[in-house]
Amino acid sequence: MSQAAISPGGPFADLLFDDGPFDDSGRSSESDSWLMSYLDMLMLLITFFVLMLALYGGQLASRDSADTPVAIALPLHVPAVKPAVATPVALPALNIGEFYRPPRQLSPAPVASDIGFYSPGPAAVPETVMAMAPMVFSVPLFDLPDPQPVPVLPQIEGVEVTAIPHGLNLRIQDHLLFDSSAVGLSDNGGQLVERLIPMLEDFHGTISVEGHTDSVPISTSRFPSNWELSAARASAVVRVLRMAGIDGERLRAIGYASTHPLASNHTPAGRASNRRVELVLQEPNSPTP
Repeated sequence: MSQAAISPGGPFADLLFDDGPFDDSGRSSESDSWLMSYLDMLMLLITFFVLMLALYGGQLASRDSADTPVAIALPLHVPAVKPAVATPVALPALNIGEFYRPPRQLSPAPVASDIGFYSPGPAAVPETVMAMAPMVFSVPLFDLPDPQPVPVLPQIEGVEVTAIPHGLNLRIQDHLLFDSSAVGLSDNGGQLVERLIPMLEDFHGTISVEGHTDSVPISTSRFPSNWELSAARASAVVRVLRMAGIDGERLRAIGYASTHPLASNHTPAGRASNRRVELVLQEPNSPTP
């Protein structure tokens, strides 16, 4: 390379003989204009943050010092809706360009009412809104039939009265009607049957007198078996009823012997329960049991 090429006046003089990166002696003032723009932008940002801190600093301090969080309620004035009346709801006009300035002291939002739209103002809710709509109809939960009246059973001393389909069953132990090994009614037995006469006269159905014995076999000249004994005791009761004026067409005498026991015949108590006379009262036109 020639000496002329590298001379200060040569074509590479600007590159070789330019000022160094740290040499500011020859730098012009126009090269530092970007620094002033950068400082202006920083100053604007600092000013903006100071302004925001001045606006919201007091509110943030009061919110931190409160025991419970505070909700900000916008003042929306919505009228309460009256039942069955269509009223237009007028909302306040909102100015988009206006900057919202929150209040200095915040108050909790009012509790919403379960009647309809609530109004945050102190005005009371109209009575027309508070009044409930009258019930037009009611639907029952269950369609239950009317309960049937419970029949009142007669109370007769010495007689066990139970309800049966289409009638009653009057059960009398044999020792209350007969003496031991006898078929005629005793004095006490006759008085007991006489107490039944008023009720039997008011009853208009059939009256079946059923005789029952235990399983202990019997064999006498008069009663060869329990069949004859049970039928004879049933006939003795029918005879007394007939003499008292009960219509004979409504009376029945049946002997069952030991075929319908109530308890076991292996114990004395069970055999005593099985020896009995039952008067079965069936209503007119009822099916024969």
